[in-house]
Amino acid sequence: MTETMKAIVWDGGKWPAGMELKEFPRPTLRPGWVLVKNRAAGICGSDLHYLGGQTRHLIPDKNLPAVLGHENAGVVVALGQGVGGLQPGDRVAVEPLHGCREIGRIPPCEACQAGHYELCEHHLTHVGIPLVEMLPGGYGEYSIVHASKAYKMPDNVSFEDAALLDVMAVAVHALGIAKPIPGMSVAVLGSGVIGIDIIQCLKAWGLTKIIATAKYSFQAEAARKAGASDVILLEGDVEPVEEVLRLTGGHGVDQVYEGVGGKTDVMNEGIQMCRNGGQVVMTGIFDGERPIDLLTMLFHSISILSSNSYSITGMKSDYRIALDLLAAGQVTHDFVVTHRFALEEFDKAIATAFDKKGSECLRAMFIHDES
Repeated sequence: MTETMKAIVWDGGKWPAGMELKEFPRPTLRPGWVLVKNRAAGICGSDLHYLGGQTRHLIPDKNLPAVLGHENAGVVVALGQGVGGLQPGDRVAVEPLHGCREIGRIPPCEACQAGHYELCEHHLTHVGIPLVEMLPGGYGEYSIVHASKAYKMPDNVSFEDAALLDVMAVAVHALGIAKPIPGMSVAVLGSGVIGIDIIQCLKAWGLTKIIATAKYSFQAEAARKAGASDVILLEGDVEPVEEVLRLTGGHGVDQVYEGVGGKTDVMNEGIQMCRNGGQVVMTGIFDGERPIDLLTMLFHSISILSSNSYSITGMKSDYRIALDLLAAGQVTHDFVVTHRFALEEFDKAIATAFDKKGSECLRAMFIHDES
């Protein structure tokens, strides 16, 4: 008889339809993998894009129904054949990205061989995002993860902090690509969770002139907590480019980190607020083609750097670097998790995550019981 678990199951329908809390098959262990009992799982913006229909077309029907949730942490409860270095009872953060090596593709593609599995030629397999196959995520009681992607958590790192390592790793990867140095001035466009973690990482890297933009006042407050030296609240007739230029004496910033995406014009804003020879680092997911001011880029020698997800920086995984930052107290998610829900409250949880302005939600999270 197939073992089951309690899970929020998505059938592909557009929210508020398509989701139901019910029994779902518990994932089956594979050699080299571990079974994790989830304890905390974040509701990511990309989850909302799937549920809202914007990116539903990316999900193959064969992978539905699905259990979402790629921001999760929990406790190891069982080991697959050949697993070493982990034991039942270990507290672990789950890295959701699985490339050729973890899936068992031989030979691995060139990108995975080089450690840059975010660029996998065969497309990444995600825990909690059913793009390639359905690996249940943190919206269910249990997930499986390759042992190399289960990171032991120090005692001083909470499940909630660790569940958002997926976001912190995105920030670490962006800095690894852009290589900011102390003394630089930077602007961070957007003070959602990605922007907040970019600010925290920049501060940990030793930067002090960090200008952030925020759509809402509660995001502006979070940006200040994260370490922004100046915050531009985008309300009324405020022009972010003019404000950044004012705050830098007309010179512009050395680097811009974009964390908004969507249908916005933030890339052009970033280009316009850079100093000559500056850089704009793109981390947001845009809805298709967007216009770019190539003439300004050329005349001012502005470079655009694309930072997709995360993998490695130097000789270390971005996920490990992010966990080390958390353990050292250089970054935190204590103020980032603003709303907590049981699985049974999924209707309210998803509605809260969608209504950022009304609920003042930075990140809503499912908290699993300990039983």
